[in-house]
Amino acid sequence: MSAVVNHHPHLRRRLLLLSAVVLIGLSLLAMGLMVSYSKKTADRSYDLMLNSAILQLANAVRHDEQGFVVDMPVSAFATLAQAPQDRVFYRISVNGSFLTGYHSLPTAPARTHSQQQLTQQQPDFFDAHFSGEPVRVARLTRLNTERQPFDEIQIELAQTRLAREQLKDEILYPALELILGLLFSALLLLWLGIYYALRPFTLIARALARRRPRDLTPLLLPVPKETLPLLHTINHFIARQQQMLERMESTTSVAAHQLRTPLASLRALSENARDEVEPAKRQRLLAGLIEQCDLLSLTVNHLLNQAMLDHRFHSQELLPLELNAIAKKVCLALAVPALQRQVELSFEPATSPLWIQGDEIAITQMLNNLIDNAVAHAPAHTRVEIVLRTSPAPAILIRDLGSGIPPEEREKVFARFYRGSQHRYLGSGLGMAIARDVAEHHGAGIHLHDNEPSGLEVEIRFNTYRSTP
Repeated sequence: MSAVVNHHPHLRRRLLLLSAVVLIGLSLLAMGLMVSYSKKTADRSYDLMLNSAILQLANAVRHDEQGFVVDMPVSAFATLAQAPQDRVFYRISVNGSFLTGYHSLPTAPARTHSQQQLTQQQPDFFDAHFSGEPVRVARLTRLNTERQPFDEIQIELAQTRLAREQLKDEILYPALELILGLLFSALLLLWLGIYYALRPFTLIARALARRRPRDLTPLLLPVPKETLPLLHTINHFIARQQQMLERMESTTSVAAHQLRTPLASLRALSENARDEVEPAKRQRLLAGLIEQCDLLSLTVNHLLNQAMLDHRFHSQELLPLELNAIAKKVCLALAVPALQRQVELSFEPATSPLWIQGDEIAITQMLNNLIDNAVAHAPAHTRVEIVLRTSPAPAILIRDLGSGIPPEEREKVFARFYRGSQHRYLGSGLGMAIARDVAEHHGAGIHLHDNEPSGLEVEIRFNTYRSTP
């Protein structure tokens, strides 16, 4: 894991490397095509002269009383003299028998099916080696129809490739220089393009590095549109940190005030109990001392729960949860403490599974707080009902037969450390606030209604749910 975290791929280098590979591949392909094109162009140019010369040479072969004779046409060799550095070889055969020229000229490759005609209008061309040099050979077959049967005359005219290679180089090298120049220019422009394309990331990093620790204002940078999602994500993260900081400061300030009161009461009660000589009064002071200890313990527990839930809200991924199972588990855990207060718990699950995306620990804490509140407010020998339903909206209902909450206080009870005007039991004033935080984190709402015939109904209504995980 640490090896993966410590490995940071160089994005700019990767982009440049991948682009360079593509450009070099395209350049090599262009060079290959250019080599083929220059060779074909050079061959095509000099093949025209070779073609003209071999046609003139073919017309110079005739048959007279002494047999076949060849009157070497000066014009044919004058045509080929346009490549003065090249040498020319020829061979003339009649009916397969050598007549004149260079007997050792390389044998021509077998003629293809399309070339199987007795008399050719145009010669065949092929490459070969002769006298240690590469040569270009033209082969032409003609029929002498002056005699019966016809005589087959084959003329082969070869020319070294010096002029062709020179022409090929004259075409190829400028093209190669152009391709290489374009390649290096493209790589340079690509490097500059990648540098400027990634520059907004550098600007964002520098802007974050220059910030003071408590500066949580949004980043305002003129970045390109493609970088805006990253900037928005960073600003959203900064806003969340700002909210967390403000909430932590507010909670810490209020918590410090709320903790000082029971601590001062503890000290005063302890001193009074120490100095009190009358046993009955001392017992009342000691009972008050125990009650303040319980209140302090409850407040500290709720503050720790609040801190734990705040951390989970920002670090835990929501997973599929089945509410019937969680509510039943909470009811079983609270059944014995409720009975100790002479209150029964009844649980009625929904007719079908209620699956939500949630945090099981947070949902359990919310139900713990709400059911514990209902039990605390319920008169002895009554029942607290926990009902789950799927219609008209998926919800968990918690009903007690206590005195209820006046309508004007139903919103106030969700404020931190608000204990209400009619609170009759020991409470920290954080339970309902924590429950609302959990509900809002899961996209749910907590609604307070009058219960029939008396008491309060707490409805936790979920906006989304499903019957399968």
